[in-house]
This record gives sequence, C-alpha cells and structure tokens, in this order.
Amino acid sequence: MGREISKEEKIINIKKIIATGFFTGYIPIAPATFSCIISIVIWYFLISYPIIYIALTIGLIVFGVVISNDLAKIWGKDPRQIVIDEYACLLIPLYVTPHRILPLAVTFVLFRIFDILKPFPLKKLEDLKGGWGIMLDDLGAAVYTTILILAISLIGIRL
Repeated sequence: MGREISKEEKIINIKKIIATGFFTGYIPIAPATFSCIISIVIWYFLISYPIIYIALTIGLIVFGVVISNDLAKIWGKDPRQIVIDEYACLLIPLYVTPHRILPLAVTFVLFRIFDILKPFPLKKLEDLKGGWGIMLDDLGAAVYTTILILAISLIGIRL
C-alpha cells in the first residue's frame, strides 16, 4: 500500500486541478485558449440561471486570486499552467453574449486578443505581485471585451 496523502497535499492538489483548468493548463500549445472551453461549457449550461452564473463567476475570480497566489510561490511568477485567470474572467463578457454561435465566437476571439495583446494598462497589471498580477490583466481583458460586445449591440449590429 502507498503512503497516506496529508490533508495539506490534498488541498494543494485540489488547487492545482482548479488552477490548471482540470489540467488544460498542461496542454503544450495554447493552454489558456483551450481552458476557455470550461467557460463556454459553464456559459452554455448556466446562463439561464443568472444568480448561479454570477456567483460562480465571482467565486472563481476570488478563488483564482487566492490559489494563483499560492501556486505562484511554488511554480514562479505567472506560470503558464495556471489558466483559471482565463476561464474565470471569460465568463464576464460571456454573460452579455447572446446564446448563439457567432456572438460566442466573436466574444471568445476578442477576449483572447485583449488577453494576448494586453493593451494599456493591462500589461502593467501583470507587474502586480502574486495572484493579483495573474488575475487582473485577464479581468481587464474581460472588461474591454464586455464593453466592446455591449457597444456592438447598442449600435444595432446583430451578431
């Protein structure tokens, strides 16, 4: 029989599973992009239940700051395998996205563009320490994406 896993090891393993997006963070090419599938699944199934959707989104963002902070101490500054920042923050613009494939694709692409290019001041947010630096640039990308999606709908463009 193997050794018994301590309570602390169990907790850190649960944090790793959630932070890596159920291991999508270990995909060698575009792990952050693949992790967004989690957001799309959550959006698809929970958008009809706004209180649950919003509570889950807030919970994932708050939890993301905490566990990213903890795991950055082990893995270093903004480790590639932490993808909770992408999949938690994409839930924000998805909330205002119509439940159709084209708006979903546009929201996804815009979020990834903002996350990758990090327009001002998002790049500066990465300089923050620990979990804040990991999460806030993606939160900013989510805000930019949400504003753009809302602006598109306000001017009457139907995606």
